[in-house]
Amino acid sequence: MLSPTLVELPDHAALVARSAGHPFVRWHHSAATFERAWVLGGAAGWTVNGRYGPVLVAVGDGADAGLLTTAALSLVPAVARIVVAVDALPHVDAPLGEGDDWDWFWTTSVPTPPRPGEAAVVRLGPGDQNDLVELLHVSSPRTSARADDASVRTWFGVRDEAAGSGRLVACAAEHEESPGVWHLRAIATHPSFRGRGLGADVTAAATRAGLTSGATSVTLGMYADNHVARRMYERLGFRVGQSFATRAVARPTPS
Repeated sequence: MLSPTLVELPDHAALVARSAGHPFVRWHHSAATFERAWVLGGAAGWTVNGRYGPVLVAVGDGADAGLLTTAALSLVPAVARIVVAVDALPHVDAPLGEGDDWDWFWTTSVPTPPRPGEAAVVRLGPGDQNDLVELLHVSSPRTSARADDASVRTWFGVRDEAAGSGRLVACAAEHEESPGVWHLRAIATHPSFRGRGLGADVTAAATRAGLTSGATSVTLGMYADNHVARRMYERLGFRVGQSFATRAVARPTPS
């Protein structure tokens, strides 16, 4: 029997309204991908189709988000992963597997002042794919986007022109997660070139490109243990919109 406090929502507009305009709901989910959604107390949750199958997302008050997740998992048994507010995890009454903790950032302002290194950032094309493969292999094994990812609209990069090699040493990708929002992924710097601000340069350039071209906001995700990246994004004007825990849902093995 459904909990009387769990309310199913009819559409994406209702989800935005009932989540009190949560930035992750507004800028990382869209009406085009709407499937099912609910509210419970001070939490909102919904399902999406992720890279590894159906995903259940929940934001808001931790205890309520955990209760919502528990209830929704009984309604959508095919869910393979949950993505919930970190403080909701202790309140999820379901067998869970391994996963990661990560933070979702957003900004609506261009980095100020502009970084001098932004001038060296260029847009990459099909002929740069092999260089992207090499860079991501050595610098970002957990990357959220591969060089051949069809969802990426634009790759940005920095080459080592000073040494004359033209080697690709930093990159970032962008795609549209919801209408009018640029989401940055695969922000990476070659290990031999870290500490020079190249990651900040490519992030700032991509952020500026998005906002000056009419994007409502620019967002990105970061593994929670990457403290160097955290300081960089905060210096560029990004703020944390939600701290998440992603976990696999452990389904019982048929006997």
